[in-house]
Amino acid sequence: MENDSNRVVSRIQDEIIPRRNIYLGLHLEILYAEDIDNPDIHPYVLNREYRLVVWVYPNEEFSTIPVEGLLNPVWNASGFILLKKFPEYHNFLNVEVLRVNSMNDPGTSSGVVIVGKAKIPLPRVLYGEKTGRFELVREMGEGFKVEGHIHLSMKLRKYIYV
Repeated sequence: MENDSNRVVSRIQDEIIPRRNIYLGLHLEILYAEDIDNPDIHPYVLNREYRLVVWVYPNEEFSTIPVEGLLNPVWNASGFILLKKFPEYHNFLNVEVLRVNSMNDPGTSSGVVIVGKAKIPLPRVLYGEKTGRFELVREMGEGFKVEGHIHLSMKLRKYIYV
């Protein structure tokens, strides 16, 4: 490894990589959710489609495609979120599970309902990883109720764009 103040941070196949081409990113593997939507609440909603949206910074979201699933939708999707700086103690992966294309739900004109959300702390070391089952909460009246889980993994990685 060389350290020229303007240019070099590493070598790949004897090529010099400019510092501006190295980025920090969060690699995501979004597997599935379980027990996220109680069919007894809206028994007439027969076709349920779910989409997952995640973000670290507002307005910089990664979203899955909608999938069908009554209580346990499976996405098996992977994605990448570019990070502006190294994660600190106040950085989280924000997760929302959305029921989409559901025009039978009362109180929604867009057909989108948040059925669960979570804030998961980011890994704090380079090449760190968090994998697991994370609780989801949903708004119920004036408060929140724990309902369902999301299974995912996230890895903090360095990416080189050439």
